Amino acid sequence: MFEIFFGIALIVFASKVGPAVARRVGQGNDPGLARRLQDMEDRVTTNEERLLGLSAGTHERLLDIEERLDFAERVVQSQRHKKQLPGASQDE
Repeated sequence: MFEIFFGIALIVFASKVGPAVARRVGQGNDPGLARRLQDMEDRVTTNEERLLGLSAGTHERLLDIEERLDFAERVVQSQRHKKQLPGASQDE
């Protein structure tokens, strides 16, 4: 009975690990694959750096827009208060 379970476990293990080992061994024999992998890693690094730069620029732009919006809201609010003051001209 033990031999059957051991055999099944060995087959399952080999079916899961075998392809991974074959890919690993295959990578070592193909210098083109290693070069392509390095190129892809370089591209990912470059894209990450660009994304971080865009994020920082977007944050700065958002802060500027928020300041402008706050200013515009204060101007509008000030105009409303002027119209509500007694004796203020209604023609504005």
